[in-house]
Amino acid sequence: MIRLNLLPVRVSKKKAAGKQQLLLLAAVVVLGYVGNFVWADARSSELAARQAKLKRTRDEIAQLDRIIGEVKNIKDQQAQLREKLDILTELKASRSGPVRVLDALATITPKRLWLTKVEEKAGAVTFAGAASTIEEVSDFMTSLKASPYFRDVELRKTAAKAEKTVKYVEFALGASMTYAPKKATAAPPAAAR
Repeated sequence: MIRLNLLPVRVSKKKAAGKQQLLLLAAVVVLGYVGNFVWADARSSELAARQAKLKRTRDEIAQLDRIIGEVKNIKDQQAQLREKLDILTELKASRSGPVRVLDALATITPKRLWLTKVEEKAGAVTFAGAASTIEEVSDFMTSLKASPYFRDVELRKTAAKAEKTVKYVEFALGASMTYAPKKATAAPPAAAR
């Protein structure tokens, strides 16, 4: 009988199988590293893109905040300008207002009524004078009420006086006065009967 020694073949087969397993393990490890590198690179690219987008959004917000600040400044300047224009309008009215008021007062004063005192303080005006009759005072009050410069006209005092042969009535009136009258509104039409 012939005997063959197969022991070295088994050992060599085991060595070859071990090398293949080591090569396979190395390939799996290398593929794992490559996969991790690719995944980490993708994550870092995505992170960089998101950070860039975040920076752009913050820049846009900062720009919009600057624009909002400019708009607020413009609105504040516009309000200040309106206030100055209102003051100018008021000054113009108060410059020509007394002339208009005195002209209106001269126009509405009855011929037989004399003003001895006209005093104005903070929009309140006081008239003192004399008239030939109480009707003249009444006409003067009616004319003041109809004037756009005067309102809240009230009679404060009347007194009948007589000096030698002349009889007259002394009076005192109070009213509110404005140099810039409001535009008159049209009266509603009377109902038809």
